[in-house]
Amino acid sequence: MAVWLLLCGLVPWAGVKTVWTLGGDALGVSGQAWLDGVENDGGALYRALAAVGVDLTVLMALLGVFLALGLVHRWGMVFPRWTLVLAGRRVPPLLPLIPAWAVGLCLGAYGVVLLAMVPLGLAGVIPPFAPVAPFTTSADIAWMILFGGLAFAGLGGALLVGAWSYGRRARAGVGRR
Repeated sequence: MAVWLLLCGLVPWAGVKTVWTLGGDALGVSGQAWLDGVENDGGALYRALAAVGVDLTVLMALLGVFLALGLVHRWGMVFPRWTLVLAGRRVPPLLPLIPAWAVGLCLGAYGVVLLAMVPLGLAGVIPPFAPVAPFTTSADIAWMILFGGLAFAGLGGALLVGAWSYGRRARAGVGRR
């Protein structure tokens, strides 16, 4: 349940990024301005995905969601039927645990820093956020920083909680056939 709750932090961030990628406006940024930035600054893969309405960072976050859910469900311990050759075999515990711990720690720490920056910036403890293109106001960029903090801290936390759970179950031998 904790993993699901933590993954909810991705919703505002992924929602805004998806709206922009589909050409809509959010947080004072037009979809066209966002797509122009992708055209100018993004790599070939990023541009190709944006052309069909998919944001690369949201796609990568979905891979993290898949890993987090695999850590807390039985199909994460035993390869499912759709893996054909590996179906029914036990997943080597380090296969999901190494990326979960590594990515979870990095994303979680980054998200916590972003979450701390927003109230500190609003309180004047740190300088206010200067709008960077395509953002036009400091308030709009503050919202996106907050959404990013929720997303990265949430996904990182979900991976860490999932890895802890997976490690306990793997040591206990749960999920073996």
